[in-house]
Amino acid sequence: MTIIEEKYNWARTNFSPNNPDTIVIHQALAPSCTAQDIHRWHLERGWMGIAYHYFVRKDGTIYRGRQEYHRGGHLLGDENINTLGICLEGCYTDYGNLTEKTVPETQIKALHELCDDICSRYKIVAIKRHDEYPSAKGKDCPGKYFPWERFLRERGIIVVSDAWKEKAVEFVRKFQQATGLTVDGMAGTQTNAKLDEVIKKWKEPPKDNAQDIKKAWNDFLNAIK
Repeated sequence: MTIIEEKYNWARTNFSPNNPDTIVIHQALAPSCTAQDIHRWHLERGWMGIAYHYFVRKDGTIYRGRQEYHRGGHLLGDENINTLGICLEGCYTDYGNLTEKTVPETQIKALHELCDDICSRYKIVAIKRHDEYPSAKGKDCPGKYFPWERFLRERGIIVVSDAWKEKAVEFVRKFQQATGLTVDGMAGTQTNAKLDEVIKKWKEPPKDNAQDIKKAWNDFLNAIK
C-alpha cells in the first residue's frame, strides 16, 4: 500500500495532539474531487485545512491529509479526540444527479488495506460511520449506498441489529437494578466487574449455599427474558 504525501498550505498549524483509537469513515459528497479540493473547501469554511487524515479515491489511490498525531476536524469539537478520519471520494447517498449507487471495488479494497495498516499500529477499538456521531444526526454518511454491513463483516466485526442492542441495554439496566448499581444501561467498569463477580460465584459457589446462588441467578435470568 502506498500513501501519497500531499503538501498543504495550512491556515494555522497549532494542531492538538492525537492518540487514535477510533476510525471514522466519511464520504466527500462529490463524485469527483481531489485531496487538494477538499483542503480548499475546508479552508473556505475557515478551518485549518483538510480535516481528514486520509482521502481514498475511487481508483484506490490513498492520500494523506492531516498527520495521524494531529487531531482532525472531521467531527464536531471534542468528538474528534483520538479519532482518525477517512474520507472517500464519491457521493453514495441520494443527492440529485450526483447520486452514485455503486462503490468501486478498488476503493473498498484500498479502504480495507488502509484500515489494516492503521490497526496494525494502533489499538483501534471501533470503526464508525460519520453519522453515528451526535453532530451528524440526520446525515447519511458515508452514504446509504456504501455497503457498510458487508464492510464490517469483511473486517470480522459482528453487526448487531438495533433490536438486539435494545435487548442488551434492557438486560444491563435490570442487572444494575438487581445488584444495587447505578441504573444507566451502560456496561461500564463497575457493571462489568459486578457481572464477573456474580458469574464467578455462580460457577464456583461456596459449598454451603451453592444451590441457593445458582437458583437465584437462574431466577434472575428468567425474570429478564
